Amino acid sequence: MLRLLASSSARGLVARVGVRPAAGLCPPGHSPSRWASDVPRNQPPSSEFVARSVGVCSMMRLPLQVSPEGLDAAFVGVPLDIGTSNRPGARYGPRRIREESVLLRAVNPSTGAVPFQSLMVADLGDVNVNLYNLQDSCRLIREAYQKIVAAGCVPLTLGGDHTITYPILQAVAKQHGPVGLLHVDAHTDTADKALGEKLYHGTPFRRCVDEGLLDCKRVVQIGIRGSAMTLDPYRYNRSQGFRVVLAEDCWMKSLVPLMAEVRQQMGGKPMYLSFDIDALDPAYAPGTGTPEIAGLTPSQALEIIRGCQGLNMVGCDLVEVSPPYDLSDFLSTMTSHTSSPSVPWRCQRSGNYLTISSVPGMPSCLTLAPELPRMEALPGTGTPHLPQGLASPPVLVLSQGQALHTSPHAWLVHRS
Repeated sequence: MLRLLASSSARGLVARVGVRPAAGLCPPGHSPSRWASDVPRNQPPSSEFVARSVGVCSMMRLPLQVSPEGLDAAFVGVPLDIGTSNRPGARYGPRRIREESVLLRAVNPSTGAVPFQSLMVADLGDVNVNLYNLQDSCRLIREAYQKIVAAGCVPLTLGGDHTITYPILQAVAKQHGPVGLLHVDAHTDTADKALGEKLYHGTPFRRCVDEGLLDCKRVVQIGIRGSAMTLDPYRYNRSQGFRVVLAEDCWMKSLVPLMAEVRQQMGGKPMYLSFDIDALDPAYAPGTGTPEIAGLTPSQALEIIRGCQGLNMVGCDLVEVSPPYDLSDFLSTMTSHTSSPSVPWRCQRSGNYLTISSVPGMPSCLTLAPELPRMEALPGTGTPHLPQGLASPPVLVLSQGQALHTSPHAWLVHRS
């Protein structure tokens, strides 16, 4: 059947993008745009012609592929949460993120980005992890990612607990050598062991240091906070050369100046972005395994991500999204009503910057943005000058005219 569908598409029997498809079934496992004869690259289908409820669930309803060959970037799910030490549920993160991504479109009007005209992107599905053996799961993840990066494809990972970053970085470092790291999180994840085990979601970056996977002079951790067992819980990190930016040092501030320093520190060498959703205050991102109060705001997260423009990013992940604890579906609602640029890296093939539009808790839309709008401080003030679409505090997030959440100090993208 699959061969028949493929041969049919080659003969132009399937409707083109922008043309209402004939009645019948869409090819299983593929968005209708996969079969377009007039578009050389994958495209998210328009809801004008293909209902959002139609098709197999994939990120942005992009084609599902089994091979990274020929792709500039690919979404990859890693539904693993047996490395968590507190609340589970991150195994459902990749599926939930994909479900919400049906609302996303191919163009980002705020940046003028039309990425699918320049880049080939697809969804490679999930790594088939072993939910009964963490070590074996790490092996499976590492082997899967080695194939992805060897093909010249940049992996965009949907987690999963933070354990998964360790085997991913094993694969990335094998291809690129030790990489810089921008780690956004409430926790440093550099513990040595727990209950005698040296591998769980609190140890991935300790293991990466042990194996020489990181260029430690180019490691920056942002949003760190919470209680500890000692008065100097970050001694190990600093001894390795990490820069640790505490959440309290970010309170009520624009992070644009910080990200300028990060860009200078990273330089043009390969680097990786790992974003744990618990970096955000649980008022914005309740659906996570290990929440910590007094975290970053959504606007600060956007400043971090936008500040990555120009970096040579060879991979990224969003981890610790636990849908079972997002009881109000707040993250899902945010996905429906907000979007902004995130996760830029240098795309060697196109010479442009590939980005993913993201919202708190859910990566959203893929965008290509050679120039991203930034929030610059007004002269003589610490107040950011906000681009169109950003609201100054207090912020009111609206859904169909109803207030969902307010914050006295947050900068937040919103749409009514």
